[in-house]
Amino acid sequence: MARPRRTEAARVRVVLEPSRRLPACDPAKPDPRLVELVRMLARQAAKDFIEAEGKRKADNRLPE
Repeated sequence: MARPRRTEAARVRVVLEPSRRLPACDPAKPDPRLVELVRMLARQAAKDFIEAEGKRKADNRLPE
């Protein structure tokens, strides 16, 4: 029978390095990606609301 190799790490060290692709973020300014995401979600929510209201009004009409 083969013996275990005992290759697992006892401790793991995680080092965070800033990305070279993205510029450093200024914490005083909002992240432009987050701002765009919030705008996109708000537009979608407004669109869904308008569609739901239109459907509700159409359902409330009396049949002809």
